[in-house]
Amino acid sequence: MNIVSVHFPKAGGHALLVQLRYLLRDSLLEDYSHDPLGPNAGELVDDLPLGIRMVHGHFRAARYDKVKNAFRFTFLRHPVDNLLSQYFFWQTYPDADVHSLHAKFLRERPTIEKFAGSAPIRRLMSEMYFGGYDMARFDLVGFIETRSADYRKLNQVAGLPLDPDIRLNETATHHEERAAIKSDALLMSRISALLSDDIRFYERQRAIWS
Repeated sequence: MNIVSVHFPKAGGHALLVQLRYLLRDSLLEDYSHDPLGPNAGELVDDLPLGIRMVHGHFRAARYDKVKNAFRFTFLRHPVDNLLSQYFFWQTYPDADVHSLHAKFLRERPTIEKFAGSAPIRRLMSEMYFGGYDMARFDLVGFIETRSADYRKLNQVAGLPLDPDIRLNETATHHEERAAIKSDALLMSRISALLSDDIRFYERQRAIWS
């Protein structure tokens, strides 16, 4: 059985990747060159390369849709929490080998509200990663908020002994600034309004997959 894992950013995908490297070694394909925010986002493939059992990375869900006999899964995170994590992660991540949108972010240093309203961040989930895709094609959509239970489901079905307690690449900076943003009810309301499409998409998936 082939496995296709869409790594939605800041939703636990790096910790998953580290475990997959250990478990699958040369049979794992890491696809981070077709990021939905980059120039190669629209490229599609018909199958996995010979000898590859699983692909994991930042790519649109449609990229590997033609792969036959594949178990497809992804993990999502509430868009507001995801935005905060992405915002502070991008502030600390060096401008090297990244897409132009990140480089623009580092040059301009937008406020959290301006970042939330920017394209394509505003609809990162509902359009950039999963826009137009039939989410019923996934065999599992998990959530950071129910990570342990969803890892158990994943392990049972896909036969991957993954540990949900391994956490890596978490953004552990800007605690005071993050707390100030979250305590500002009016600001949080405006951010939620900007991310309304992604929030609706996320809540719909939670209702379906829970």
